[in-house]
Amino acid sequence: MKRLIALLLALVLLCSTAALAEGRTAPEDKKVTTTTDVVGVETTYKKYDNKFYEAPSEQPGTVVRLDYTTTAYGSELATWANVYLPYGYDENGTERYNIIYFLPGTNETQDSFITDEKAKNALDNMIEVGITEPFIMVFPCYYYDYENRAIDMEAFSTKEMRDDLMPAVESTYRTWAETTDDAGFIASREHRAFAGFSRGCYACWHQFFHSLDRAYWFMPFSANISGAEEMSLEMPVEEQIQMLKDALAAQSEYKDSFFIYAACGSKRDMMYDVNAALIKAMIADSEDFSYGTDKSVNNLYFCSSTELHQTLVSRFYFYNAFDVVFK
Repeated sequence: MKRLIALLLALVLLCSTAALAEGRTAPEDKKVTTTTDVVGVETTYKKYDNKFYEAPSEQPGTVVRLDYTTTAYGSELATWANVYLPYGYDENGTERYNIIYFLPGTNETQDSFITDEKAKNALDNMIEVGITEPFIMVFPCYYYDYENRAIDMEAFSTKEMRDDLMPAVESTYRTWAETTDDAGFIASREHRAFAGFSRGCYACWHQFFHSLDRAYWFMPFSANISGAEEMSLEMPVEEQIQMLKDALAAQSEYKDSFFIYAACGSKRDMMYDVNAALIKAMIADSEDFSYGTDKSVNNLYFCSSTELHQTLVSRFYFYNAFDVVFK
């Protein structure tokens, strides 16, 4: 009997080792929600298996700190960003990586998303099981004086991000930018995305206003568009659409070369109403926007979830967005 038990244990161990050698297989999504009553079109939301994706990955990435300086706010300011590097990243290697710049919500910092174990594990597992190709992800902070919660979104978007952070990151890590001047960023823009949640979503929209030459992909999560009075929820949707149209006109070379993957929670998300209103208006504007997931003909898609308004929910939105982004 003992020999039989030992044999069975050996077989189990052998099978487990073989399975690991072949790689892990992702479980089916727990739920797919398809609805037509959110923004007037069909939207799909996949809720992944939390137990699988939020457990430690067999192939964990690393998070490193990158220090840099900026002169976007007048005098020279020392600041920093967290950088997520995928499993197997070799600073002496030759492989190049897609890159995402992610901006967090109000009162949050460079640590707010990526230092959460569930969020980092989710990214690790998405890459490990092939939901997306390996990528680099950057986590800056738009507060230039965090203690006083001081923000200059225009300076952050047009100067710090473009002139200081992006060159510092992409001269250090192997993205698709062969050089970190305008020519290098333009040539690699299809391998670059800006994303943000809540107040970070405002920052993401501001990158759209100024940096279509730097990125093809934009992932604004759970907010509308703000104007001169930052964080204003009262801006009429017509003015928001006009800001988008003005931005496209000002960057006309790229007006037919971008993709927006937007997402928001349901009525449980405090930004639902303003976000849904903006997306509905964008869908109705067939002159500049085409709704769907085929990037050869479309440039806008919206994912409506059942989640609350919380930056960590972005891990679910990334999981859905990777059906389209970087494909």
